[in-house]
Formats: sequence, structure tokens, C-alpha cells
Amino acid sequence: MYDEISVVIPTFNRCALLENTLRALTRQTIKKDRFEVIVVDDGGRDDTAALCQRFSEQLNIRYYWQNDNGFRAGKARNIGVAAAEGRYIVFIDAGVLLQQDALARHLQLHRHSTAPVACIGYVWGFEAPEALTQNLNAFGNGEDVRAAIAQCRECHAVDIRQKQYDEFGYNISAWPAPFDIFWTCHVSAEKEALLKAGLFDEAFNGWGGEDVDLGVRLFLQNNRFVVDPDICSLHVPHKKLVADHKGESENAGKKIHAKYQLWQTAFYGCDLGESKFSLNKVIALYADQSRRENHAFIRKHLYRSGE
Repeated sequence: MYDEISVVIPTFNRCALLENTLRALTRQTIKKDRFEVIVVDDGGRDDTAALCQRFSEQLNIRYYWQNDNGFRAGKARNIGVAAAEGRYIVFIDAGVLLQQDALARHLQLHRHSTAPVACIGYVWGFEAPEALTQNLNAFGNGEDVRAAIAQCRECHAVDIRQKQYDEFGYNISAWPAPFDIFWTCHVSAEKEALLKAGLFDEAFNGWGGEDVDLGVRLFLQNNRFVVDPDICSLHVPHKKLVADHKGESENAGKKIHAKYQLWQTAFYGCDLGESKFSLNKVIALYADQSRRENHAFIRKHLYRSGE
């Protein structure tokens, strides 16, 4: 049994990207017998099964396939978690390459935590402008992810969430809604906590939302949300399966609020005109507006009382 870490990777006709992801996993600093890799194919028709077989001597890898009934990444991940033998689950996507020490760092974080942790890995190049990432493909074969990330640092191809980290800090457990950035391109959690939370809601059968939805339940069950810039990975540039991420994301946000009715999720879909902000930014803007209005109200009434 591989009772420490299970890496779960859903995929759909991403054989070339997956190959790089698997190659990066063969370069991990922890020993092969301390982790397993579970690839779940969401109904693809490419050579993914044969690819996994080719890596079977280098990795403890298992391959599962489900019928193509639309976008069912949540169900694919559920299959992976159900099959997993590890105490800790690391979710990544095909096309995300873990730095050589990433699994060791995930393991260390969870082992030394006194409470269940939902860890958000740093994803260099994730949603970075094409002008910054156009040269990354030469470094995206998984041979030396550390060198590839060094290239990202030089050209400032940061994780798209970096702007939030800069504004609100890396102590995301202090954010009002840390679950909003629980994106399963690179995260980890305890298997027991995932099972307790009920895994992914398979009713989310479009792009996005199923991971944040699970994040809400982990949040409600007092998992400590952590982001560690040193637990990092590289997002290899590739064509998106869904063009309108923004529209899908907005629909998912509304669905999440209808489901949980939290004060935080009530801010999903708030109209701020042409500007589009993250959930935590929207909450901060409304809080700032409320403080200004309250301050003006107090000043007004204090002045009147002194007349």
C-alpha cells in the first residue's frame, strides 16, 4: 500500500500534456513507494491508457476510464479519491507539472499540522498572458520543473491569484472566503476530510465550480486553508477546453450561493459595473464602502448632537 500520498489527475484527450505531468512526478524527491498516481480519464479517446502503462515501471500508477457523458471532472476526481490508498490526496490537472520537492512539501505540511489542512499550491504561469508564457513550452516537458519555474520568475509569469496574495496576504485562513481560490489544478487535503465533506458534487457538470463548492464544505468543517508559495508547480500553456471561463464561473458562483446561502457567497454575482473582481476583493470593496457610509453617518449625528 502507498499510504502517504495519492496524486489524482482527471484528464480528457490530454495525452501529450499528461505525459509531461507524469514525467515531472518521476522526478519527485520522495521515494517511489511513498506515493501513487491515479489517472481518471473522463471518456477520452486518445492514447492515455497506453501512456499510463508506459510509466508503470517508473510510477505506482493506476488508470481508470469513465464514459464520456459531458464534462464530469468532479466525478472523475471522486473515482480517484475512492480508489486512493494515501492518507493525503494531491489533486493536479494534466498540464500541471509539480516541482521536484512538491510532494515532499505537501507531506511535511500535512504531517506537522494539528488540524486538517486544505493546501493550495502555487501555480506558476497559470492564466499568465501569452506574451509571458510563449517560451515556456521549451521547458514544459517535466524534466526540470525547477528550471522552468526560474524562467517564470524572470518573466514574471506568476499565478493569476498573486494579485490577491499581494493585497490580502498569504495567510488565507484570515480571508473571509479562502474557499474561492480552492482550484484543483494543484491542491491537497486529507482523504478523511474529503470524505467527511462529501467529495465533489457531481451535479456540477460544466467547467468550474465543483472545486470551489468542495472548498466551501471544507471551510464549513473547519479545515485550515493554507497557501505555500514554496509548494509550487508550472502550468504549461495549452488550448482551453472551454472558451468562456468567466461566464461559467459566474453561473457556478450563483449555484454555490443558492446551495449554501452564506453571507460570503451572497457576494457572488454582485454588480460592480464593468469591473470584475475576485470574491474576496468584492467583499473587501463592500466592507470599505460600508465603513465609509457608517463613518459619514456617525460624523453627521455627532455633529448634530454637539449643536
